[in-house]
Amino acid sequence: MQERYSHILEQWFIMEPPLFQVLCIHELTVNEQMCCPLRSGKKRLEYNPLIVNEMSDAALEEAMRAEAVRLLLKHPYERRPEGCSQKSMGLASNLVIGDNYTHPRFRIETPQEMGLKTGMSYEWYAREVEKHSDGESNEDSKGKGRSENNGKGESSESTKDSDEDGKSGPMANETHQDLAELWDEDELTVQAINGVIASTKAWGSISGGLAEMLTNSLKAKINWRNVFAGFRASIISSKRKLTRMRPNRRTGFENMGSVRQFDTKLLVAVDVSGSISTKSLKYFYGVINSAFRYGFDSIDVVQFDCGISSVISLKKMVKEMTVFGRGGTSFQEPIDYAHKNGYDGLIMLTDGYAPEPVIPDGFKTGLLWVCENQACMNHHKQWMEKSGRTCVMQIG
Repeated sequence: MQERYSHILEQWFIMEPPLFQVLCIHELTVNEQMCCPLRSGKKRLEYNPLIVNEMSDAALEEAMRAEAVRLLLKHPYERRPEGCSQKSMGLASNLVIGDNYTHPRFRIETPQEMGLKTGMSYEWYAREVEKHSDGESNEDSKGKGRSENNGKGESSESTKDSDEDGKSGPMANETHQDLAELWDEDELTVQAINGVIASTKAWGSISGGLAEMLTNSLKAKINWRNVFAGFRASIISSKRKLTRMRPNRRTGFENMGSVRQFDTKLLVAVDVSGSISTKSLKYFYGVINSAFRYGFDSIDVVQFDCGISSVISLKKMVKEMTVFGRGGTSFQEPIDYAHKNGYDGLIMLTDGYAPEPVIPDGFKTGLLWVCENQACMNHHKQWMEKSGRTCVMQIG
C-alpha cells in the first residue's frame, strides 16, 4: 500500500495540488479492524489492507480523492451536527462529496439516489439522514458491523468487490459508522487545512463550484462593531426632550430648549430549538453582550422554539441565562411579537432551519438574521434577505 500510495501522491504533486497537500499533513496508518477502505481524522489517514489490496489502482486513487475532498471540506475536524450519530455524519459527508465531486471508479452515495435535495449542506444532510435512521445506536451499529465481519470488515462486499471495469461499488451502511469514528473538533488542523485552501491557485479536478465552496469557508469572523454600527444606524429612533440646560434658539434661557434623545427599542430573539447546540447558545448570548458594547443601552431578549418565552429586559451584559424550550422552530412568533409591540429592530439568532415566516403587512421593524455558521447561511440566505440583513456568527 505504501508504494501505491506514494506513486499516486507523486502524480498529484503537479496535477492535484490541494489533494496532494491536504493528504501530506496526515500520517498513513494501518487499521485492519475498520469496515471502510480508507478513513481520516486525528491527523491520520487510515487504511484497511484487507479491503484496499482487492481494489484496482484506479479505484484506490478515487478512494483517496474522496478522502482528500472530505478533508478539504473539514468534516472530520469541525463541529458535529447536534443530535446526529456517527453513522449519519459519515453518510452525510459522503452525500456532499457525491453531490460535488465525480468518482468514476469509486461509488459514493448521491442525494438523488436517496431522494434528497441536491446542493444542501453537510449539517442539513446529517439531520435528514438522522430523521430516517432506524434508531440503531452507534454502539449497536459498531458492534454489529464488526461481529458480522469477524473484526475485519470483510462483509463490505460493495466496497471490496469490483466490477469488470474495476469500479468499486457504493459503501455498505455499516461502513458509515467506522468512517466517522475518528472525527472530533480540532481547530489547529482546521487552520492547517485552511492554509492549504488559501494557498491553492490551481484546483485540478475540483470543479469551480466546489472550489468556491471551499474558498467561502475561509471567510473571516464577523466584525460585530461594523455589523451593529450599520444595523443601529438603520433602525435608530430619536425624539426631542425639553431641557433648561440648553437655551432656546430664539428666546435664549427664557424658554426651554430641546435636545435630541435616542431611544432605540431592540428585541433579540434566541433560537433555543433542539437543533441548536449548547455551544451555539453560549455564542448567541455572546452576541447579545456585544450589542451592549456597540451602542445599545437596553435590550429585550426572548427565547423561542415553536413559541416564545416571556421577555427579559437587560440593561447590562450577562454571563449566562436559563434556557427554555428545545423543541421545534417557528420564526413567526418572534416576528409577530416584534411587530405588535413596535420594536425598531429585531436580531434573530438561529441556524435557520424552520419554515420561512410571513412578514406582516406594515412591518417596520429592522430585521437582522444572524446564522450560526456559513453552511446555514448558504442554505437560507436567499429567503432571509427578502426580509432583512444577514450575517454569519462563525462559531469556533
